[in-house]
Amino acid sequence: MTVLVTGGAGYIGSHMVLALLEAGERVVVLDNLSTGFDWAVPAEAELVVGETGDEALVARVLKQHRVEAVIHFAASVVVPDSVADPLGYYRNNTVNSRALMECAVKGGVRHFIFSSTAAVYGNPARVPVTESDAPAPMSPYGSSKLMTEVMLRDASAAHGLGHVILRYFNVAGADPALRTGQSTKGATHLIKVAVETALGLRPQMQVFGTDY
Repeated sequence: MTVLVTGGAGYIGSHMVLALLEAGERVVVLDNLSTGFDWAVPAEAELVVGETGDEALVARVLKQHRVEAVIHFAASVVVPDSVADPLGYYRNNTVNSRALMECAVKGGVRHFIFSSTAAVYGNPARVPVTESDAPAPMSPYGSSKLMTEVMLRDASAAHGLGHVILRYFNVAGADPALRTGQSTKGATHLIKVAVETALGLRPQMQVFGTDY
C-alpha cells in the first residue's frame, strides 16, 4: 500500500513514516517544512515540499503514486498562537484539511487517519476523559481541529471514506534508534519543556492557572 503522510517531517509524523516503512509500506511525505526537517524523512520515503491546501499538487501526488491511504498530521499546533491568529489557524488546520479531504475523495483514497487533539475537550468536567464526552474546545486551535473532525465524519458518511480520528494529550518519546525526535526549537509541548528545564536548557517552566 502507498500511504501519503502529511506533516511527515515533523515530530509525530516522522515516527509514523518510520513505522510504515518498517511495516513494508510505500510512503510519500507532504510537508512545507515550516516546523519539520527534511533530514527527518528517510531516504526510502519520497518527500514532496508543499501545502496540503494546494489541491493541484495533492491531486497530482495521489494520482502519480496511486495513494491508497492518507495520514494527516500537518497542522499549526500552538494554542497561544491560535488565540492571537485564529483565522490563520482556521485556514491552515481546517480549510487546508477540507482541500485534502476533497482530493482524497476524488482520488479514490479509501482510508484516512486524522491527527486531532485532546484540546477539543476544552476543560472537561470530569477526568479521565472518555471518547464519548462532549467536545467543548476553549481555543481556536481546538475548534479548528473539531471542525475538521466534523467534516471528516460527514465525508465518510457521504463517500465511504474509512477514517480514524486520534485525539492526543501530551505526546512523549523518541525513536530508540535516534533517527528522529522532538527537534523543533522553542516547542511548547509540556513534556519537552519539563525535560529542557530539568536539563538547565530553560530557566524555568511556566505553570499556567485560571488567569491564562
